[in-house]
Parts: sequence; C-alpha cells; structure tokens
Amino acid sequence: MREVARARQDDLDHRDVDWGLPVQDALEQLVSGRADSTAEWAGSAYYAALQIVIDLNGSDISTLASYRSPITVFTALDDELSTAGVAADLLPSQYIVSGPPSEIAFHIPRAVEGSPEIGSWPMQQAGPAIKAYREVLDRIDPDLRYELGELIDALDGWHTEWAVGEGSFWWAEDTSALFSVVG
Repeated sequence: MREVARARQDDLDHRDVDWGLPVQDALEQLVSGRADSTAEWAGSAYYAALQIVIDLNGSDISTLASYRSPITVFTALDDELSTAGVAADLLPSQYIVSGPPSEIAFHIPRAVEGSPEIGSWPMQQAGPAIKAYREVLDRIDPDLRYELGELIDALDGWHTEWAVGEGSFWWAEDTSALFSVVG
C-alpha cells in the first residue's frame, strides 16, 4: 500500500496537484487510526489513501463501469428508479457515494471536489435492490438500462457469494460491497 501511495503522490506531483497532505502521509494516518490534517484539500488525500486500502485488500477490484461524470449517471439513475417506484432506501447513489464505511471508528474528511469518492453498499440491502431493479428495468429510460443492468449483475454476483457463504469462516452479517469512484 505504501508503494502505491507513493506512486499516486508522484503522479499528483507530476501534475502539480497539491492537496496539502501527501497521500502516503494520509495512508499512515489512516492505518494508525486517525485523520487529523486540517489542510483544506486533505479529504482528497485521505480518500485516495482509503481507496488504496480498499483496492489492495478487497476481494474484487474490478471496474464496474467508466463514466465521464459518475455522480451525474447515478443521480439520473436514482431519478428514473424513483419514478418507476423503487423505494428511496434502495436508490444507488446513496450507497455508491456514501462515504467511508461506518465501521471506520473515526471521521475522515470528505474530498472537497467529490473525487475520489468512496461508497459502501450493505449486502443486506443488495438483495432487495436487485429485486426492485429487475422489476423496473424495462420501465426506465433506455439510455440507462445498460448501466442498471451492469449494476444488477455486479450486485447479484457479490450478494450471491455472500448469501451462499453464510456459515463460512469469512462470512459476516454486516458485510458490505465497497466502491471506489474516480471521476
């Protein structure tokens, strides 16, 4: 993780981007259980560091999709799903860009401009969301059906693995899918 953090900072330095906190320092703080920088852009460094932790320790680091503006896509998808009758607590953007998982016991400042962004989707909510999305897939804007289909497939894969694994040594009731959104 330290090597990746250093490489991320080198890339930022090459582009003359200064968040006031080097990514490798943000990583060290997170690993030690704190995020106490007061730099204006420190949230971006913390989120970049947290993204590294997630990517290098998660079980699936696949790319769900690539969008020019992820928040625009998921906000539009929220609107379509809501109009089609999906309950508010199942709309995707509240999970995909929800911030760090609640299991982190200390506050991590948000990235000022929203990228990178972190999200956490509880597996207990994934099952009902998958069902609701499948029921309305043919009633949403055709331009968003592909995106919804990709989200359904990803959630279904993760949720199925989680549900089938109940009782296994790694299984936990409060498991979440973690999202790393870079726009």
